[in-house]
Amino acid sequence: MASLMQQEIFSEPKMLLNTIKNCEAVIPEIVKVVKEKNLTNFATMARGTSDNAATVFSYLFPLKTGKVVGSFFPSTYTVYNSKLDLTGTLLVIVSQSGMSKDTIKVMHDAMRDGAIVVGVTNNAESPVAKEAHFHLFLDVEEEKSVAATKTYIAELFALEMLAEAIGGGIKTDYRKVAKEIENVLALSDTSINKVAKGIVNNNNYLILSRGTTLGSADELCLKLTECCYLFAKTFSSATFMHGPLSLLADGANLVLFAPKSEFTQEYIDMAKRAKEKNATLIAFSDIKEVLDCADYKVEMPEVDAITSPILYGVAASLLALNIGMEKGYNVDSPRNLNKVTVTL
Repeated sequence: MASLMQQEIFSEPKMLLNTIKNCEAVIPEIVKVVKEKNLTNFATMARGTSDNAATVFSYLFPLKTGKVVGSFFPSTYTVYNSKLDLTGTLLVIVSQSGMSKDTIKVMHDAMRDGAIVVGVTNNAESPVAKEAHFHLFLDVEEEKSVAATKTYIAELFALEMLAEAIGGGIKTDYRKVAKEIENVLALSDTSINKVAKGIVNNNNYLILSRGTTLGSADELCLKLTECCYLFAKTFSSATFMHGPLSLLADGANLVLFAPKSEFTQEYIDMAKRAKEKNATLIAFSDIKEVLDCADYKVEMPEVDAITSPILYGVAASLLALNIGMEKGYNVDSPRNLNKVTVTL
């Protein structure tokens, strides 16, 4: 019998059509307010998986709008009780449940201080959904497994559509992208399962990527820790060169999320370096030179800056699912964790 996590991952192509439809209805109103109120400051507030989706947004938003987006730290309000001037600010709160007390306090305080708040949730009855100025409803049905999978991908769809729209209009065919997820799902029982079987007894992973795909590399790191109880650390492949490169040696396990892009040569150089250092290279890529260097590999579909975090995000959840199941763990309910986490 398939786990809940597996069922939810494989439901994505169908469920995401709801996300797209809801966003298409609401996003034009957000764009209108951004223009009418001349909003010039943009920030996200999120934790965990939702913050990884926000990382993708932080890369994509400047590419599409020419404007930067910052990360709002909840403790500014929840611990320090600050009062801020958020006039002219669009604050995007990304929360699957929309129920966490810290998230709700940030929303209330930000609205008090002048921000226009967009809530991105999968719960239409939550305080964030009901009280934010705008709500982007993911609408992918209840996620019963603790690890967020379909909600992460839905958050990417909502945030990427928002970035494109504020930048001048949605050009990407998101229904086509939802369909393309099926190509990655088809890899689960073949190459991804083969990789999982090969590395099931390994530990201590370095995970590298760059640009819009970095958020999904972060998501792989989170999934390996919460579902498989493995130590992992994500780096931008550029940041990795500034010190952490010393970790690359015989016995190291390096996962490279390497879509063909502006960073192709950088990925090739890193793959070759891993091979020279006798590190175990696990490559998810569509770059031949990278795949040729890999000890374990998953040949990914060709992507662009929009689709790479989505398709690689699906691959991340599938790898964690397969490793967790190979280890015999309950991937639906990892130890010590709850679906809704309350922090300050």
